[in-house]
Amino acid sequence: MFKNITQTQWVAFVIGGCSFLGGATAQLTSLFGANGATYIASACALVSGIAGVFLMATTGQSAQVKQVLAMPGVDKIDVNAQANQTLSALAVDPSVNKIAPSPDAVAQVIANAKSA
Repeated sequence: MFKNITQTQWVAFVIGGCSFLGGATAQLTSLFGANGATYIASACALVSGIAGVFLMATTGQSAQVKQVLAMPGVDKIDVNAQANQTLSALAVDPSVNKIAPSPDAVAQVIANAKSA
């Protein structure tokens, strides 16, 4: 059941769990007392914030494309002349496998990759 969950989904699961616990202060107070509930809610807020920053940093366009490239069943991604700088840079990077400019757009993709 959990073998196909991505890293992004696990981080979202942690954020959701922390949000749930952080919002359940009345129940936590009954279970752990006022001090325990405060510590748990504070820890959940801290973990949720850190996980959110991690999620933001790891879900950019290049990370998403690399995740798709790593999927079984993906042979190759052809990038056309309309690609932005991030995608073009991946397409022309010789260290990244299974992605390349389409044959009719090589010059434009290279130019896109060099643009700022």
